[in-house]
Amino acid sequence: QSTGSSGIKQSTGELQVFLFEENNAQRMQKEIQTLEKTIKLNENMHRRKVSDKKRILDRLNRLITEKESECSTLDTELKELAVSLVERQQIQEACVADLVPAADQRMKDIVARRKLVDLAKSQSQEVAVLRAEVERLRMKTFPRSCAA
Repeated sequence: QSTGSSGIKQSTGELQVFLFEENNAQRMQKEIQTLEKTIKLNENMHRRKVSDKKRILDRLNRLITEKESECSTLDTELKELAVSLVERQQIQEACVADLVPAADQRMKDIVARRKLVDLAKSQSQEVAVLRAEVERLRMKTFPRSCAA
């Protein structure tokens, strides 16, 4: 019974405020102002969150670019090391061939080694040109934003 009576007192209090308030429009204006302030607050909070997410996205894009650059450098270094390895193997084979008394066989090995070295260098250059072309096309397809 005490719970019911307090509910009645509260509702009659609200009813009295509504009925006896001289300016009901003024009360409504206060509510509208409160709601408008809440909307502005939510908009500001939303803008801050979007700004934070954009900063995070820009940072991640920079990290991706750095990793791609590092990967490209390592790929180039790997190709150079592969060419160097082929040259060393060919030199080693040529040295072994030098032990063979036949000068004709030795000359053939040296010529073959030279052709292989030239082929490896030309293929390395072709790979570099193709990588540059791929990078150019990727930049054309996915241009980087200047205004970060």
